Amino acid sequence: MSSINFHTKEIAVKIVYYGPGLCGKTTSLQTVYRSLPEADRPNLVSLATEVDRTIFFDFLPVTAYRIRDFKVRLQLYTVPGQVFYNATRKLVLNGVDGVVFVADSQPEMHDSNLESLQNLAENLAELGLESDRVPLVMQFNKRDLARAMPLEEMDRAYNQRHVPVFATVATDGTGLWDALKTVSQMVVNDLIRKGMGQQIKQQEQAHAERKDDAEARRAPTTVAEAVSQAMRGGLWPAGDVARLGDAIVAALEAGQYDAAVLAIQDMLNAEVQRWAVEQGHAPGDALATFLYLRGVPAARYRGLLQAVVAARAGRPVSQAAAMSAFVTALEVMW
Repeated sequence: MSSINFHTKEIAVKIVYYGPGLCGKTTSLQTVYRSLPEADRPNLVSLATEVDRTIFFDFLPVTAYRIRDFKVRLQLYTVPGQVFYNATRKLVLNGVDGVVFVADSQPEMHDSNLESLQNLAENLAELGLESDRVPLVMQFNKRDLARAMPLEEMDRAYNQRHVPVFATVATDGTGLWDALKTVSQMVVNDLIRKGMGQQIKQQEQAHAERKDDAEARRAPTTVAEAVSQAMRGGLWPAGDVARLGDAIVAALEAGQYDAAVLAIQDMLNAEVQRWAVEQGHAPGDALATFLYLRGVPAARYRGLLQAVVAARAGRPVSQAAAMSAFVTALEVMW
């Protein structure tokens, strides 16, 4: 789902490359990534499974799309193609704004293409999305192979929605940017159709009103008071999470930053365990995988680990480190 950053004046949209295993999803993103100006390249995140990879990066196009005076930042993901990674595929697909379906042009991949298309529709439905309303383009990849199926045959077999189709060669970049530009414009048009421009206007007005209200109230004079004011209200889901959340808040208010960090670790570990059970298997580095899929930046993950190590060793934990861990927990739990 798109998110609005009023500070940077950006709208982040999520585009997922979907398709069967080894069809060219990862190669497509890697080729797009390498074609970006080196000075402007973001970090490329890759999570490898035994047989496939999920990768992610985001970037702001040189010719940026705009809604009102907000630029549109593209967040591009791939998903594992193998069927037994469906839980991970569904997690990555959650909040998607647009899909690039990558079909393999080899005749022997016909059934796998159909299976992946069906799986895409099922996962979108489980996430509460109408598969025929999500912006979609298709890449018919590996067009450089001598045995590639005819484009007309692939279009009849896979393109029931009659969406834009692009003949691509992921290894050399043929057709990749045309597909990405088209799905990006479709996503922007869809957001405008859904009233994103009006939503921004309303939120800007609400933001200005909150700012005026905040200036009218007395500002807190201590860190403990600031934390206490911020904590009032139901910040945590109910149950065990809420109890751990209360422990975190109490530790922060008391300036016991090491205890707060350890309570945050307990909360995240419990949530990771629940997620691993739902997923059906636990990755080798479950916490790292879980936080990545929740959108936590690598730098913040490293900071969290450093704070946990310090707290366990009895070394001082700074207020900044504890608050960063606290923000991470808030973002993950909601």
